[in-house]
Amino acid sequence: MNRHFLTFCILALGGIVLSPMAKAAVVPVQASDMVDVSSVLVSISETNEQGALDFVKSTAETGLTFLSDPDSSEEQKKKEFKKLLDGSFDLDTIGRFVLGKYWNSATPAQQKEYSSLFRKMVVEVYAGRFGDYKGQKFEVKSVRSISSKDSLVTSFIYPENGGDPIKVDWRVRKTGATYKVVDVLVTGVSMSVTQRSDFASVIQRGGGNIDVLIDYLKNKF
Repeated sequence: MNRHFLTFCILALGGIVLSPMAKAAVVPVQASDMVDVSSVLVSISETNEQGALDFVKSTAETGLTFLSDPDSSEEQKKKEFKKLLDGSFDLDTIGRFVLGKYWNSATPAQQKEYSSLFRKMVVEVYAGRFGDYKGQKFEVKSVRSISSKDSLVTSFIYPENGGDPIKVDWRVRKTGATYKVVDVLVTGVSMSVTQRSDFASVIQRGGGNIDVLIDYLKNKF
């Protein structure tokens, strides 16, 4: 290993106290040996942002294509929508977040049943909402990093009647080489946070019993 580079790495760790003899043996770090960490981080951030932007565009194009197909039945659209959700949304992460503190207190059996019902609910609810899509213009506008893994992609839906555009933000998380949506914000309101509040209300009305929510989801969906 390059001696100068090794020295730089050791010093960069901080918290390591060198003896006088060791200090005397340290070779000064040359500017040419140093890595511009800020440039590396900016490059990674820009790569993540572009990846998130392309991911949302591709996902939206796929979804809007089959939703606007006049030859597809509602059942076919729902099946395609479920495939799209499974491939593009991190429903496990979203489901755990929505259940909040109750996830940790749930038994493995309750967690499994809840997760299955949550997926079903998301498909039913959002397939119905997007089922009314009639070819409105959808445009991805911008992207920005909001954490080391998450990017916020901003898009707009333009109503056919010429009304005010609807702002939709997609929180996209990169894990390894994969991008997944972990939240959707419509006009600034988080769908995950809203659903979390709704579920908490159901559980609290049932005395804190998670089975009350499970029964609620079974009956409704």
